[in-house]
Amino acid sequence: MSKKVFYSHCYQQTAWLPMHPFTRRLALGDLCQLRQGRFQPLLNIGDAHLVENLLVSREIPLDQNDWELSSGVKQLLCETQSEQGRDSEDYYWTRQVLEFSHTGDFIFHASKPKASLLLNWAQIRDDLTLKLTQLHYGFRQVYVITGVATAEDWGLAVAGQADARLEMSAALSESNSFRLLSHSSARAERCTGIACYEKTNDQAAYFFKAKKLVMSDAMTDRYLSLIVENKAELGGGEIANWLQTDLLDLVKVNELNLTTSIGFFNWVDMSLDDVALLSD
Repeated sequence: MSKKVFYSHCYQQTAWLPMHPFTRRLALGDLCQLRQGRFQPLLNIGDAHLVENLLVSREIPLDQNDWELSSGVKQLLCETQSEQGRDSEDYYWTRQVLEFSHTGDFIFHASKPKASLLLNWAQIRDDLTLKLTQLHYGFRQVYVITGVATAEDWGLAVAGQADARLEMSAALSESNSFRLLSHSSARAERCTGIACYEKTNDQAAYFFKAKKLVMSDAMTDRYLSLIVENKAELGGGEIANWLQTDLLDLVKVNELNLTTSIGFFNWVDMSLDDVALLSD
C-alpha cells in the first residue's frame, strides 16, 4: 500500500487526513462511510435538512511548517541554471534528484493551508444521532466531517520500491525540495520505482477531521458483560472472538429504538485506527 505511511505521518503531524483523491471536494457536515479503504461522501446533513443550522468558522490559516512532510528521502543532486530573456529579466530552472530509501517513503508539501471548522457540533449531536440511526436512516457506521482544510499548491511523491528515484525540475531557483515539489511549474523528468507522483494542476487539495459514530461506553459495558458472564454458552476462545467484533451485532431489534437511540451511541474523533483502515 504505497500511501499508507504518508497517510499516517500526515495525520500525526498535521492532525488532518488527506482526501482521496486529493482534489475531491468536501464540505462541513458531509456524511461519509469508509468503503474499500476510502472515505465516500454520501450526503450533507445541512443540504439534506437533517439539521437546521451549521455554524461554520471563518477560514483559519494553518501553520505552514506542519505541511512539509517526508520520510526516508535524501537529495542527491540540485542544480540551477539561468538565462536572460528578451525582456532582460533573469529566468531560472532548477533540477533535483531525490532518492527514497524504502518502499512507502515519501515527500509531501502543501502551501497556504487554511481550514474551516464546525462550531456547533454539541448543539446538533443528539438530534443528528436520532435522525441518522432511527428517524431518517439506520446508520450504524458513519462519519460526519467537522473540519475541512485546503491547500493551494501541493505535491506528493511516494516510493514503490527501495532506492526509488525522482528527478524533478521547476522554473525557479530553489534548493528546498519541498518548495520545488509543490511549485506550479514542477514536473517529473524521470521516475524510477516511484509509485505515486501527484501535484496541484491548479486544483486545491482537501483534508478533513471527522466524528465517528460508535456504541456508547454504557452500552459497550453492558454487552461486554453479557459476553463475559455467559460462561455456560461461550468458551474462552469464543469470548475472545466476540471481543474482536462489533458489539452492535449483539443488539436485538427491539432494544434499539427512538427512546434508547441517543443513549446507545456516542461520537468520537477519528483516530489512527481509522487511518489504518485506508487503502491506496
